[in-house]
Amino acid sequence: MEYSSEVIADMLSLTKEGKREFLDNLYKFLTDNRLTALDYQRIKILTTAPICPRCKCEHVTKAGVRNGRQIYKCKYCKYQFRETAKSFVYYSHKYYLFMDYLKCMLEGKSLRACAKEVGISLPTSFRWRHKILSAIQGLERGISFSGIIEADELLMEYSEKGRRFKSLEEKEQAMKTVHPNVAVLVMTDREGNLLFKHTGEKRVQNEHIKEELKRRTSENNLICIKPNEEFTKAVSESATKKVLVRKQTKGLAVYSTKVAEKKIKGLHIWMSKFRGVATKYLQNYLMWFVVINKYLKDEVVSDIGRLLNLSSHDRWAWERYLRLMKLKY
Repeated sequence: MEYSSEVIADMLSLTKEGKREFLDNLYKFLTDNRLTALDYQRIKILTTAPICPRCKCEHVTKAGVRNGRQIYKCKYCKYQFRETAKSFVYYSHKYYLFMDYLKCMLEGKSLRACAKEVGISLPTSFRWRHKILSAIQGLERGISFSGIIEADELLMEYSEKGRRFKSLEEKEQAMKTVHPNVAVLVMTDREGNLLFKHTGEKRVQNEHIKEELKRRTSENNLICIKPNEEFTKAVSESATKKVLVRKQTKGLAVYSTKVAEKKIKGLHIWMSKFRGVATKYLQNYLMWFVVINKYLKDEVVSDIGRLLNLSSHDRWAWERYLRLMKLKY
C-alpha cells in the first residue's frame, strides 16, 4: 500500500484523542497494510520541517524520487538525503523486521531470545536495541515537572558487563581496579512525570541538581528532599520552594519522598531481569524505564505503535547511537 496525500492529511489532522487511538492501533494498521517502520518514518518527517542532517539547515527542498522514496536537498551545503537519514532505521537493511523486534523488546525478552525469534544475529540484536533506546533519549529534553516534586539519589555499582579485553594483562588490571559507585539523580512529581539521570560517579553533585532544576522547574513548584548537603544547597539557590523531609511518615504524606522511593524500587525490580547493565549503557536503560512509566500502557500490541512513534521522532538518533558505541571503558 502507498500512502496517498489524502490518507496522510487525515492522519496528521487527527485530534489529540484521535491520535492516541491511532497509535494504539498503529501496529495492526501497519501489519494489515504490509507497511514497515521505514514507511512510518516517511509520515513522521511530515510533522516537522525537513532538516539537513549534515549542517542542520532548514532550507531544504525536494529533489525527486529514487527507488520510490523522496529525496531532499539542502540549499546551503547541497547535501542530498532521504527521510530516514540519521533516524533509528538509518543503514538498517532488514528494517522490515523492526516491528517484530519492538514486540520482542516489549515482551521483556533477552537479546538472544529477540535475535532467535526475529531471525537476526546476536550482535545485530544488540545494535538494534541501542538504536531504539538512543532514539528515545531525545525525549529527555521535554521532561518537566508540575506541583509537588520529589528528588532523591540512587547509587549503583559500576559495571563493565560485556567488555572484551585485548590481553590477559589488561583483564588483570581491570579486575584490580576499584571503581566508585555510579550516581543517578531521581526526580518525579505526582502527575506521572519522571526523570532518571546518570550524573557521574560517587554522589549526585550540586551543579547537576541546579542544572536540572533550572531546566525543568519554576518558582511555582515545591520540591521535597531529604537532609542531603548537595540537594539542600542546590535547592536553596533556585527559585523553587523546598520542604526538608526529616523523618519517615506512614502512608503518603503531602510532603514526603515516598513516590520517588517507590520509583527507585520499581527500577531495581525491572533491571534485575537484565542480570546487570554496563555503566556505559546505563542511561539508555534508565530512559527506557522512564518511557515505560510515562508513555506506555503495559499492553504489548498497543505499546508497539507507541514505542515506534516515540523512536521515529528523533532525527539525530543515529549520531547519538554512534557516540555511544565509540565510548571506551
